[in-house]
Amino acid sequence: MNQASKPILLHIPHSSVHIPEADGWEWLVDKAALQCEVQVMTDHFTDELFESPRTDRLVANVSRLVVDVERFRDDALEPMAEKGMGAAYTKTHDGQEFKLVYDREAILRQFYDPHHEALENWVDAALTQHGACFIIDCHSFPNKALTCDLDQSPNRPDFCIGTDAFHTPDVLTICAVDFLAKAGQSLWVNKPYAGSIVPLSRYQKDVRVASIMVEVNRRLYMDERDGTKQCFADVTGVVGELLERLSAQMSRIQN
Repeated sequence: MNQASKPILLHIPHSSVHIPEADGWEWLVDKAALQCEVQVMTDHFTDELFESPRTDRLVANVSRLVVDVERFRDDALEPMAEKGMGAAYTKTHDGQEFKLVYDREAILRQFYDPHHEALENWVDAALTQHGACFIIDCHSFPNKALTCDLDQSPNRPDFCIGTDAFHTPDVLTICAVDFLAKAGQSLWVNKPYAGSIVPLSRYQKDVRVASIMVEVNRRLYMDERDGTKQCFADVTGVVGELLERLSAQMSRIQN
């Protein structure tokens, strides 16, 4: 990632399926069960869906089953830690023990901290170079709620937009809602997922750091049973236009 060559960042935390050999944990399940969990939990192809020449990118390089860079580092701050799904997962999406973590700090130092250091450095550089910055937090979600999901609503929408009262200007939310409605996509705001990532050092402190989360229902672009793409180009087109409109709106705010 170029350090803040642009004032807008695509943050893509959950696209990787890479599970490295490393110390700090031991798998309690066989390879077949592990791959099933990878299939369920990965935001498949989001590193391809979310692409824009107007932005920088930060893509997590290991599976969220190793470390989830979207979670708070401190389990005391992370609601999903109660489900064994804090920064270093110990349980599957349906509550089964699947990983023994015997050195959590080692895992976080090796995989979590470098990612957040890169995010912090990008924000610092963007603020220095541009005076403000904008993070688009890029995700996908399963069409049916997982057991671990806090929101169990059925009939999930095509898109979910996550916002933060401090870091998401209303005009960005309105921009996303208006565009997706005109594009014929169903949309919920902060449901079934809410919020958007901001570096902890700036969270609720620096209004110059704007952030919005964009979540795409996986049924739109893939077969969730076998992981193959479907209608991918069409959905990429919608997402690309959404990114363009959000970027243009943020540029107007900054100017």
